[in-house]
Amino acid sequence: MIFRNNNLYWSGLEIACIIEENNKIIEYGLKPEHRIKYCRIVRRKINSRNRFYLQLILEGKPYQNPDNKIGFEEIGLDVGPSTIAIVGDTKAELKQFCSDLVPKQKEKRKLQRKMDRQRQANNPQNFNTNGTIKKGKKKWKKSNHYKKTSSNAAELDRKLAAHRKSLHGKDINEIMAMGTRIKTEKIPYKSWQKNFGKSVMVRAPSMFISGLKRKAENAGGSFNDFPTHTTKLSQVCHICGNTVKKPLSHRWHICCGIEMQRDLYSAFLSKCVNVNTGSLDIARARMLWPGLEPVLSAAISRVIQSANGWNCPASFGLEYRRQSGSPVKPEATVTEAVDAVIRDQIYEDESHREVI
Repeated sequence: MIFRNNNLYWSGLEIACIIEENNKIIEYGLKPEHRIKYCRIVRRKINSRNRFYLQLILEGKPYQNPDNKIGFEEIGLDVGPSTIAIVGDTKAELKQFCSDLVPKQKEKRKLQRKMDRQRQANNPQNFNTNGTIKKGKKKWKKSNHYKKTSSNAAELDRKLAAHRKSLHGKDINEIMAMGTRIKTEKIPYKSWQKNFGKSVMVRAPSMFISGLKRKAENAGGSFNDFPTHTTKLSQVCHICGNTVKKPLSHRWHICCGIEMQRDLYSAFLSKCVNVNTGSLDIARARMLWPGLEPVLSAAISRVIQSANGWNCPASFGLEYRRQSGSPVKPEATVTEAVDAVIRDQIYEDESHREVI
């Protein structure tokens, strides 16, 4: 299989290749200095039709978009099943992870339910009266409508995968624009798959981390991940050094006068981890905190402004008062609720006494 002069020569065949014009990536790859190592044909199914592409593996460095600049800051990263927190030297971000994919999951679920109904209608002998599938070997009939629905579901999966890859690339480029020296905790993939299966399936955090590591190292930076059982960044306080286990429902770190969103605080502490020892450098955290606390607070303010009142994700741990729009900590919410219950009980007792 040989590619020469925009043609593919394979088993005595000469196949003209359709090359997209004005594509900077293709133009860069087809330059004479990039020697072709080997080529292969890739089949992709798009809209129920097979399409074949010629994939070239070239020698040299990949194309870099001039619009994607590379920063030089040290980045602390905290990736969750549905959130991502980024803390640099001068900027911090807290946002949802691949939030654009969530609405499309509803469309996918509708197609899956439709396929289940069609399969049960075409094969009533394979189902029990309660709708469950009978045990044992069975033969399945697939109608044309079922095949069409299955094809639509496969096409939607392909679009979701492409969109997810695009969102990953966008987030990676934003991180690389801040810096290429990245520190983060190791993600417990198996545990996440058990506890947050749907979120992991939609967002694919492992693929995101792999792409970020590859790009950071290619840019001359570094990617360091450390085990959570030695650092415990979501449980430790850098002021007193105490470690207090918090449930996932507690989204704020409150200790020693510090009140900070949990994910942002963990990302900040990631910056202060000693790579050689894999432990938190408390002295460095105390030194950096006065300068980075306003940066983290500014990130929370941006989240509040873009949340449109009550539409803020629950995973952020931010709650709002309708009138002031100021954030309310979980402890304050619980206290207000308890006070309201006590006041109601007092009023009921007083009214009961008056009646008596």
